[in-house]
Amino acid sequence: MNINCSYQKLVPIAQLNAHPSNANKHSQRQIEMLAKIMSYQGWRHPIVVSNLSGFIVAGHGRLAAAKKLGWTECPVDTQDFDDKVQEVAFLF
Repeated sequence: MNINCSYQKLVPIAQLNAHPSNANKHSQRQIEMLAKIMSYQGWRHPIVVSNLSGFIVAGHGRLAAAKKLGWTECPVDTQDFDDKVQEVAFLF
């Protein structure tokens, strides 16, 4: 696993949780293509996790691709949100 982006910390995949309000669904083909790109280029963007809820607010597809590649950790940045409305708005 090659990391080519800045990030705050490496987090085990098992500790990352998809946001239940995430409406962006990735097809299996998208995940496969993303996995190929990540395998070639490494991480170019960290997964973003909300400090408010602990859920992923950006990077659900990258997480799925990392799982497909058998990677065990992900680079993560965290974001502060004032409330749940702000957090959910960031998902879109």
